[in-house]
Amino acid sequence: MNKPSNFRIYFLAVLSAAWIILALASARGDKWPIAAICLVMAAANSVQLYRLTRQGK
Repeated sequence: MNKPSNFRIYFLAVLSAAWIILALASARGDKWPIAAICLVMAAANSVQLYRLTRQGK
């Protein structure tokens, strides 16, 4: 299987962190629907990052 590029791994890590930060900022401003969407996007990016970096494949 092809090894993922370092850029893609770092990009997904930063993108996941940015979604979490945006979710916290939205929740603090009482914009709960936007915060929920941000958390879903952070979870999706985190799952993709996990699949890229898991060992044994």
